[in-house]
Amino acid sequence: MKKPYGLLSFLCLILAGCATVSLAQFKTVYIGVNGLTCSQSTRRVELGIRKLNFVEDVTMNLANTEGTIKLKKDARADIEKIAQAVISVGFTLRYLDADLLNVGLEAEMMDKNCFILYEDAYAFTETPKEPLKRIVKLKFIGYKYMPKKEFSKVALNEDVNCKHRGGKIYYVQLKSVSP
Repeated sequence: MKKPYGLLSFLCLILAGCATVSLAQFKTVYIGVNGLTCSQSTRRVELGIRKLNFVEDVTMNLANTEGTIKLKKDARADIEKIAQAVISVGFTLRYLDADLLNVGLEAEMMDKNCFILYEDAYAFTETPKEPLKRIVKLKFIGYKYMPKKEFSKVALNEDVNCKHRGGKIYYVQLKSVSP
């Protein structure tokens, strides 16, 4: 008697695909860049960011000295590398905000002030007043992500128990929540 290994393998593959849970991931990053004065400087920033393997597309706006970075689906984005790409071509950030597509994040909330995404920890500088929903816009806090003068005015909540898995710790503020 033949054993139905082919059918069994096929069913296992289907069930494995159905059991896959989409994790939260960053979808879009918004940057304000200090010092952009011409199309060449804008192009240098754009090319520096495009080299990152998790970036799908970059759109720069010289008039507003801003950029929008679309990230690849299911790619692990490294926010610090985006900031470093801008810094390495000779500019600084005025701000760095990111849209977090919040699918499956609830399981990764460590407490009301912290969540884990991959190995990285994200500590809120202020406790969010509303639950994190589908798309969350986060403002990154730190000397790489904003002017030093503005950063010096931010009170970091360093008492947050944000145990991470060996990755980075980012400080963030909740800017907005979309359903």
